[in-house]
Amino acid sequence: LKQTWTCLVFEIFGQLSSCAFSCSRMACRPASDELIFFVNGRKIIERCADPEELLLNYLRKRLRLTGTKYGCGIGGCGACTVMVSTYNPDSKKIRHFPANSCLLPLCSLYGAAVTTVEGVGNTKTKLHPIQKRLAKCHGSQCGFCTPGMVMSMYSLLRNYPEPTMEQISAALDGNLCRCTGYRPIIDSFSAFSPERCPLAGSGKCCLDQEGEKGKEREEDLAPEPKRGDGMCSGLCQPEDFQPRDPTQDYIFPPELMRIAEETKQRTLVFNGERTTWISPVALQELLGLKAKYPKAPLVVGNTSIGLDVKKLDVCYPIILYPPRVPDLHIVYRVQNGIVIGAATNLAQLRDILLNIVPELPVEKTKIYHTLLKQLRTLAGEQIRNLASLGGHIVSRGSPWHLNPVLAAGKAVLNLASTGGRRQIPLNGEFLERLPEADLSPKEVIVSVFIPFSKKDEFVSAFRQAERRKNALSVINSAMQVRFQPGTDVIEDLTILYGGIGCTTVSAPATSQKLRGRKWNEQMLDEACRLILEEIQLSPSAVGGKVEYRRTLLVSFFFRFYLEVLQALKCMYPSKDLDLPKKNLSALGEFHDSPPRGVQEYQEVDPQQPPQDPVGRPIMHQSGIKHATGEAVYSDDIGPIDGQLYMAVVTSTQAHAKILSIDTSEALEAPGVVAVVTAADIPGKNGDENEKVFAEDEVIYIGHIICGVVAETYELAKEATQKVKIKYEDLERILTIQVKAAVCETT
Repeated sequence: LKQTWTCLVFEIFGQLSSCAFSCSRMACRPASDELIFFVNGRKIIERCADPEELLLNYLRKRLRLTGTKYGCGIGGCGACTVMVSTYNPDSKKIRHFPANSCLLPLCSLYGAAVTTVEGVGNTKTKLHPIQKRLAKCHGSQCGFCTPGMVMSMYSLLRNYPEPTMEQISAALDGNLCRCTGYRPIIDSFSAFSPERCPLAGSGKCCLDQEGEKGKEREEDLAPEPKRGDGMCSGLCQPEDFQPRDPTQDYIFPPELMRIAEETKQRTLVFNGERTTWISPVALQELLGLKAKYPKAPLVVGNTSIGLDVKKLDVCYPIILYPPRVPDLHIVYRVQNGIVIGAATNLAQLRDILLNIVPELPVEKTKIYHTLLKQLRTLAGEQIRNLASLGGHIVSRGSPWHLNPVLAAGKAVLNLASTGGRRQIPLNGEFLERLPEADLSPKEVIVSVFIPFSKKDEFVSAFRQAERRKNALSVINSAMQVRFQPGTDVIEDLTILYGGIGCTTVSAPATSQKLRGRKWNEQMLDEACRLILEEIQLSPSAVGGKVEYRRTLLVSFFFRFYLEVLQALKCMYPSKDLDLPKKNLSALGEFHDSPPRGVQEYQEVDPQQPPQDPVGRPIMHQSGIKHATGEAVYSDDIGPIDGQLYMAVVTSTQAHAKILSIDTSEALEAPGVVAVVTAADIPGKNGDENEKVFAEDEVIYIGHIICGVVAETYELAKEATQKVKIKYEDLERILTIQVKAAVCETT
């Protein structure tokens, strides 16, 4: 198959070598503003900024900064992490934060300073201690994820020069490593934390010494080892590392501070070929634009709209960018709660709650504690710094696990439009997108009111995912109960689940029937039965695991029951509340602790020649270049003159006969050079096990049928939508038995 693809590529280039290549950049519309930002201390002025272009593509293709890697492309792996620095002209503060460049629209960077791994340090000038330690402590293997790890840690150090181990672990929540493992990565970064002894792992730290004073250690009693039989721990010498040098970091450009002051009252407009980007500066201006363009999305972090554009090829003619509107960043306390602006990102929300919680009585902070618990496991630090509270709410993704907590806590949305202001409850009906409980197309969420909890009120949240952090929930839930004062009689109950369908669902009928009941095992049995009756999960539900998810529905409520029962026993010790000891183990909260590990290896025989590397902990030959982004992978190689790009057209049917392939419209698209099908392949179209292109029949959704060849990948991908394929459905194969029967008859 590989040989066939190679022959096909040479054949295409041979046939099309004489084709003329036009400039892929379109003439800029005169109304566009200049996009001004900095990258690694260098000023960038983009006069033809395209609202559809993302920072990652701009860095790699336009600036040739290939240290920032393209991994998943949807903000899940962290390989594309960069540090973004912004200046707030009102507070006069500079903010540094890590971000996924694969989701970051280029036009959102007006007035920002971007730092990539190349700007942190390199072999030509000076290595940063982060890069040196990561390489020397064996924290790199294939090296593809390493630049992202460096940037996440670098962003943390810019904000916290002496981070805790908990902060270091949290900073890497959004970075995946598929081959090295996290122990050496954490070990190398832990040297920056004052919580870790600088001699740990070197054999000189007192904690590394086994045994206690006055007692003989086991190895002291053992026979003397032979040469080369000694064991060592610690693959690097932390005491040899150079301390961090703050003068090596780029300062925030004073020019950008001046630009921020001068343009804070000026609307910015960037016109692309298909999309116009508008960045207003006042709430009334934003409301006027929303009234004029009701279908235009509001983009803050692009973590939701960006996925629609990438996965579903959605194109928005108008995009409104509201983070420059001060009214969307308000934070203030009222008599019965706090009000937080809709453009506040989730990392800022976490910091706000951490500051407010210690100032309030415990009974008022139950909702806030629950939100903080969920924020600790929501996505990674890069996404938390981009995604906004309002965007998280209005997108209403079923796996999003803050919305159920806000609904259970009786949060209220403050809406505004050109017609005035109003409030709506953030409840189950809103999350289920019922028209009577939703905001209108011309309305904007300005802020969110999150009330204080009450003495006899309890709120809890639960989630089950494939891993603790940076993973979508299989099922998530939030539950709230309020009792009649001084009793265990239910006055109000709210139950919500995410991950069941396309929206978060509630159980209002169950809640209604349980009001007035006592909080005991009879109520628990009745609640579990009612929940399973009300929350229906189809046997063919998306995501599968139907029985497992049904079990989680009642498991979460059982856990909630125990938590509330324990709290009631603490509040009213005199009351006869039965909490069986056998159930206490279900109440233990999972506490993250910074990972620790020790690697032991055999000491090399002193007689071994120094040039013999066997058994020695030698640093990866390319480790330094991995950490600086200078290592060149195949995708980092620049384009050659006349290079073409192919995007494939795949089947939309699971099992069907191909009747016809109409490529005429695609061939007329701008920049398209050819459409390649099975008939164009020289020689064989694969082998008997797998074909390069489907010929007469497709056997699964996503089966490659043909490829569109164009001057850029973006043009090729766009043209794939114009290839028209007609199918004739064949018998659906649902089981192995049916497949065997079909094979026998054919």
